[in-house]
Amino acid sequence: MTEIDQTKLWYQPNLDVFLNRWFADYDAARAALDSQGGFLFPYQKHYFVCKPEVVAALGMDPDDPDWEKIGRDCARPGDAEAFQRLRQKRERIVREAMGE
Repeated sequence: MTEIDQTKLWYQPNLDVFLNRWFADYDAARAALDSQGGFLFPYQKHYFVCKPEVVAALGMDPDDPDWEKIGRDCARPGDAEAFQRLRQKRERIVREAMGE
C-alpha cells in the first residue's frame, strides 16, 4: 500500500480549473473563510479556501455534517473525530484513484 502524502491530501491537479483563494499563512486563510465562507484546506506549506464545488470534485459530499463540525477548516479542525472521518473518506478516494 502506497503512503499518501498528507501535505497534498486535500488537493489534486484537476482542481486547477477552479478559482481558489490561496494564502501563505493560516491567519489570512482563516480570515477569508470567516468573511467569505467556503472550505479551508492545507496544501504543503500553503492554504486555500474554496467553494463547495471543489469539495465535490475531490469526490466528497460538501453537505456532509462533519464539515460543519470541523468548522469547514481542515488545517485546524474544531472536532478531531469528525476530521478523522473526513480524512479517512478522502484517503479512500485517493487510494481508489491510485488503483489500490
